Amino acid sequence: MTNRSLTSAQSSVSSYLWQFIKQQPIIQARVHSIFSNGFNLKVRDRLWFVGKGEDNLSAIGLALGAADFERITSGLFVGAQVKLVPLFSRSDEQLDLTFTCYIRPMPITVTVYSIRVVDLSIPQITLDTLNRSTLLHQLEKAKVREQSGFTSALLEKVYTDFVDGPDPFSVASLQPLIGAGVGLTPSGDDFLQGIILFERIAGGPATVTDLTRQQLQNRSTTDVSLAYYQALFDGYANMQWINLCKAIESEDEQQIAAAIKKNQAYGATSGNDSLMGVLTFLRKARADLKTPKEADFAEFSLSTRSCFAVVPGHVKK
Repeated sequence: MTNRSLTSAQSSVSSYLWQFIKQQPIIQARVHSIFSNGFNLKVRDRLWFVGKGEDNLSAIGLALGAADFERITSGLFVGAQVKLVPLFSRSDEQLDLTFTCYIRPMPITVTVYSIRVVDLSIPQITLDTLNRSTLLHQLEKAKVREQSGFTSALLEKVYTDFVDGPDPFSVASLQPLIGAGVGLTPSGDDFLQGIILFERIAGGPATVTDLTRQQLQNRSTTDVSLAYYQALFDGYANMQWINLCKAIESEDEQQIAAAIKKNQAYGATSGNDSLMGVLTFLRKARADLKTPKEADFAEFSLSTRSCFAVVPGHVKK
């Protein structure tokens, strides 16, 4: 067994995951999936994401410095057993974490020191502040739809039915979005999660949140999507979303644009799919302010039809 001890001031853990780590003196896990910027661990009935660099700090995970990450992932494979042993500081604000990865030809052990806890709880921003900000304009300018998974004919129809069908924002129109698309986080899930996030941020009616929670009892999706749904239901989001919220609160157009761009870079289309959800939430919120309830979708539908007249083709996740 190779033992390596590393010191990293760049490592962090989500305040959400911290709650689960504190309950377990020894954590047994298996590698669920691996990406260039992180890997998922299956811990009992939950998924934990270990990312490279704080920009990749997930609501359900840890973010390690590049050197620590490379050493831990060297030789790692899907299905590999990983043991984690935490050691907590007296201040309860950071921990040391030892990873033992059972890989070939022999296991390796890496200890990461001084992992700090980062609060990833979803902040509250009033709907008035959201409407007053340039977020809607910036999202339209960023062309999130054209770079999303919703350029496919199938997903375009599912989306249009949801926002502009005979029964919009209903069980019947929402259900087909769950698990719709390809990849570990299908586009339909990413889209719904963007809406759920902003329902939580705005603190108003949780219509899509409640419908999605209900329909997840009847319709399946991927383990990864389920993990992120649960984090949102519990009130936590990934670092890039927290940074977007800070940018909105700053009322700085450049900061908002930069935060949107970082979200767009997340995954093949996942960032843009989630931003499509945000865009949908904001457009509906603005339409609700301008029209009576029975005509909530009149203005919204016009912008939707215009949106989908732009670019044909399909971007695969």
